[in-house]
Amino acid sequence: MVNKENNLTIDLYHGTSTLFLDSILASGLGGINPVNKWKLLELSKEVYDLSVKHLKETKLFQVSSYSFKKMTEQTSAGSFNFQHGDTYLSPSKQTAARYAINKRYGSELLTYTIDFLKELLSFDIQYVKSDLFKKYPKIFGLIEANPSPLLIQVSNVNISSLLSEHGDDHQSNLNEIEELLHGSIDFFDTALQQCNFRLVSPVTINNLKFWLINVQEWNHLSPKYNLYEIKTIRNI
Repeated sequence: MVNKENNLTIDLYHGTSTLFLDSILASGLGGINPVNKWKLLELSKEVYDLSVKHLKETKLFQVSSYSFKKMTEQTSAGSFNFQHGDTYLSPSKQTAARYAINKRYGSELLTYTIDFLKELLSFDIQYVKSDLFKKYPKIFGLIEANPSPLLIQVSNVNISSLLSEHGDDHQSNLNEIEELLHGSIDFFDTALQQCNFRLVSPVTINNLKFWLINVQEWNHLSPKYNLYEIKTIRNI
């Protein structure tokens, strides 16, 4: 599973959206942290505080405010990881594809922030339309964007570039994958849905394949979809 160059011999997968495709082609996967670049966490905290003030009676707040609050706090506890900014990889194609399908903007924090921001805008709050817009024009400019879900297949990842999803040593994940590979388990992809990694060094596009996800039937847990490879300039 790990060759003499300490590269994985199995592929890993990342789910996102076409919103980030250009930056990945330019800087590699994990080369740019949009949370920092766009000051997304700062905006999300402002949006959450405004939502507590203005949206408590809305269905969106009642259903999603708990998770959104955890994201603004960047909480990581137990099996839950609400930390954002780093790039996460999974040995499970299904896990990565489902993430991309369920997160409309290709990022959980960005999707939640924009959903709450749109709700605030519907209440015609002057501060949101003026001051907040001037502070975060990039993210306001994404509100009406309609990106497509994107699956990225990642090859030859060096294990020195990986931590566990929660930022710990990667070895327990590698051991679990190795055990399943030796066991010849038929449901390998399903068994490893929670065995995810945090990428700490960028992966160049030479080791990436891009797949457009065409959703045929939406289901939060098990969507049906087809994959179509996107041929980038380097492939022509």
